[in-house]
Amino acid sequence: MGVTISATHSSYSFDMGYGGFGNLRKNIALALDDAFGNMYLQYAKCVTEESLKANDKRCETIINEKGLDKECKDVLDFLYAPDTDGKISYKTCKKIADLLEPCMSALRNKCFRYAAYAGHDYEDFVAFLRECYRYHRNMRWY
Repeated sequence: MGVTISATHSSYSFDMGYGGFGNLRKNIALALDDAFGNMYLQYAKCVTEESLKANDKRCETIINEKGLDKECKDVLDFLYAPDTDGKISYKTCKKIADLLEPCMSALRNKCFRYAAYAGHDYEDFVAFLRECYRYHRNMRWY
C-alpha cells in the first residue's frame, strides 16, 4: 500500500510509497525555506512524543519569524497534512510549482515514485501542478 497523487482528467498520476511521499514533501519544504526545510527534515528522526513536540516548536518558531504562515499557509497545510485522503487547490498547486521550478537542477536526478515508474519525477510533477492550475483542478492524494 502506498500513496497515489492525481487530479480529475489529468494526464498524470504518481504512485509512491510513504517514504517517497515524505521525500516529495521534504523537498517542497526545502524549496519553501532552507531553515524551515532543514528543521522539517528532523521529523524523520523524532521517535518520542517529546522529540516530536520539540521539533514542532522549532518549526513553528521559524514559520513565525519568517512569516511563512502569511504567504504560504496553504503550502504548510499540505506539508503537515495526513499521508492519505488529502487535497489541495489549484492555486496551491501553482505555489508549489513556483517553489520547485528554481530547484529543478538539484532535483533532476531525485525521485519519489516507485522505482519501476521513476524517471523525471520532479519535472513531471511540476508539469502536473501547472496542468492542475491551468485547468482549475484540485490535486488529490490517497
